[in-house]
Amino acid sequence: MGLSLHISIVPVIMMVVSLQVWLPLGCLEEEQIALLQLKDSLNYPKGTSLPSWRKGDARCCDWESIVCNSSTGRVIELHLGGVRNGELGDWYLNASLFLPFQELSCLHLLVNQIAGWVENKGPTNLSTLYLSNITAYGSSFQTLLQSLEAFPNLTTLGLGYNDLKGRILGDAFLNLKNLELLDLSYNTLNNSNIFQTIGTMTSLKTLTLQNCSLNGQLPTSQGFLNLKNLEFLDLSYSTLNSSSIFQIIGTMTSLKSLRLPGCSLNGQLPTSQGFLNLKNLEFLDMSESTLNSSNIFQIIGTMTSLKSLSLMSYSLNGQLSTGLCDLNHLQELDMYDNDLSGFLPPCLANLTSLQELDLSSNHLKIPMSLSPLYNLSKLKSFDGSDNEIYAEEDDHNLIPKF
Repeated sequence: MGLSLHISIVPVIMMVVSLQVWLPLGCLEEEQIALLQLKDSLNYPKGTSLPSWRKGDARCCDWESIVCNSSTGRVIELHLGGVRNGELGDWYLNASLFLPFQELSCLHLLVNQIAGWVENKGPTNLSTLYLSNITAYGSSFQTLLQSLEAFPNLTTLGLGYNDLKGRILGDAFLNLKNLELLDLSYNTLNNSNIFQTIGTMTSLKTLTLQNCSLNGQLPTSQGFLNLKNLEFLDLSYSTLNSSSIFQIIGTMTSLKSLRLPGCSLNGQLPTSQGFLNLKNLEFLDMSESTLNSSNIFQIIGTMTSLKSLSLMSYSLNGQLSTGLCDLNHLQELDMYDNDLSGFLPPCLANLTSLQELDLSSNHLKIPMSLSPLYNLSKLKSFDGSDNEIYAEEDDHNLIPKF
């Protein structure tokens, strides 16, 4: 009796193990069919991309560019950037091709020469969508943007490299109430229009406007002032009025990361507003900016939450200010290629969290013993090249802690 019970249990155990092994590899039949239809669409009329997507192969989750849910076997991510051969010409995307993917949450379609949508209806669960190098123009482009209404649950939207030229956004974006990340990098945008629209996206946490040819002042009465939840802002390589931008940025008290490299900012940093309110800021990049540097350390010294600071090629001059020495959470400091001079302040020893320090290409006097850096036990990388290196007369033969 005991033996027969043992034997009858074995096939059941084998079946369960077999099922657990199969689920992560296979995918549902309707999703396999949809994937092959999507492949045909991407390759129309005679492309050869996605060769691993083969009819009769049930192990769809092993195919390239696909991520599946390991529990259900359903497709959850499709990474199809640059799949379509450029020689095939424009691609008119049928959004309904994605409807069978009930758990699809991430879709990358960058650099596929999308010229428009064939169908507006798409998977309502989609939360991440990347579209770049769209070839649609005029009314076709506007129709494509309106088609974003097909994805009401989007939290991440990338529209970089699309030559938008101020045709921007329209009413479709007003429905993206859940959007948390918006990337509009490398477009030519009209300030007033874009910020009025972006101001309605109050759930935004990440906004990237790198190389967007933004000029002049940011509007203070709308747009940015509504972005109370913003944590990451990238305005790299813009031409902006500094008094306006810092007044607005100062209202973004949730901001953790601010990128302003290459910005043509004029004047000084305002001390009575702006940066002084950014108590949660952890990452600040102002490399290659054109602000007057005389009060930069005075202001940055108040940002005690900073973990990473880049002032590379910032035209800093004079001595290295002791204002930096209060940043005891700082892990990365880059002041490469400036006009700093004088000795390293002893208070640099206070930067006990520092891991990377670049002071190269300045006119600093750095002791061969690196005595001002003795206490920096976490320091992993230091570059002091292209400075004046000297030997101290009173060398106590101390061994640095890093």
